Amino acid sequence: MYARLDKETSVQLRIAGLSPDTVDEDVMPLFTTIGKVEFVTVIRDITSGKSKGYAIVKVSDNRAAMEAINKLNGSFIKGSQIAVTQMPETMPGEMEFREWLADNAGMILREIGLRPGQTILDFGCGPGIFTIPAAEIAGENGAVIAVDVRPQPLEHVREKAMNAGLNNIRTVLAEGSSLSTGLSNESTDAILVFDMLHSVTDKQKLFLELHRVSKPNGLLSIFPMHMGTDKLLDIINKRCFFFLRDILSAPGYHSPSEVVNLIKRDKPGRQKRRGRKKTE
Repeated sequence: MYARLDKETSVQLRIAGLSPDTVDEDVMPLFTTIGKVEFVTVIRDITSGKSKGYAIVKVSDNRAAMEAINKLNGSFIKGSQIAVTQMPETMPGEMEFREWLADNAGMILREIGLRPGQTILDFGCGPGIFTIPAAEIAGENGAVIAVDVRPQPLEHVREKAMNAGLNNIRTVLAEGSSLSTGLSNESTDAILVFDMLHSVTDKQKLFLELHRVSKPNGLLSIFPMHMGTDKLLDIINKRCFFFLRDILSAPGYHSPSEVVNLIKRDKPGRQKRRGRKKTE
């Protein structure tokens, strides 16, 4: 879900196709030709510090963003042709953490508690970044239900599953406004909601649906990108039927959005925040 774009609202752009040795200072001059640039950040791997091949550029308004997309898409930086697209608003550090999650998906899903034989719901699965490693963990005696409101990502999931030889993934095309999973009561051991909660208007309705399909003491794991951990915890504490188990963050790295792991509870209530857990 994109932020409302009007003339007074700054806009973030994704600049893909950068060469590995590109730095912030290489990107900045091209974009200053079309208007005020608030910041440029080449996204780097948390562990190695190497460029991931793309950057985020934040420009002053929608006019500058549209001009950048129209005029600079297909241009060159240090001999590499770039692609310029609009992207949702992010907080500093989120993109690096998201890349770290994607690069280490299998390890992280095991760390948060996914196990062989489980039934796992990947709600808002997108192209299957976490669906595929979840299915590999669940194994032939488990299952993954991949739910999304867009048919194209589900096609990607099915293609990836076929290429990986996985037959334990079921894709579900959901109606966006209903937030229904179509699953029976207390049917899932673990639920993943990674990088999609920001797009849900009625979060209370979604949490009630996830609570309904979760088994007693079932896991709900959320990566609240575009929202932040603190905002998510405020929502959880006030409005829904889950309590905080722990928070997983990257070793030696701070991101405003982390992996928040929750456990189903029968009755709502406030709770104290617990400490963060880091992978080795």
